[in-house]
Amino acid sequence: MGRWECHTGYGENDRIIVPEGRAISGHIQFVDGVFGPDRMPRAEIALRVAVPPGEGGCGCTGLLAFLVPKPEGGLKVQFEVHGNGNAEPFAQAKPGVPITFRVAVKDGVLTISMGKTDPVTKTLRLRYPPAGPLNVSCSGANVVFSDLELE
Repeated sequence: MGRWECHTGYGENDRIIVPEGRAISGHIQFVDGVFGPDRMPRAEIALRVAVPPGEGGCGCTGLLAFLVPKPEGGLKVQFEVHGNGNAEPFAQAKPGVPITFRVAVKDGVLTISMGKTDPVTKTLRLRYPPAGPLNVSCSGANVVFSDLELE
């Protein structure tokens, strides 16, 4: 797989890379981004799930990263796990630093790991089945996905 650089201003750039039931690992490096009046720079390694009609929500499931201002000034990368209609803060990093990750979906379970020295892992049983493959994408951001390996 190798490396994929995602560069967008206000647009979105997607790449479908992992068939259902597979995993991807590597490094994610959030370089910088373009802030808008109603948007933050974003990157994701995610899939869509089959949310039944009438339940609402986008069905976004996976690891999302946002470039956000720190209260004391400067910027940080905020990683969140999205699934089953919820978003949970998961980890933080400095912009420009490659962070080790692994995202896997198998038998209706999403497993996300981040970090190399002291990895943190979150497991989530999905309420609804996957409705497509894992994608990597960015919006309003410059993000490098490197050392990518499919499992």
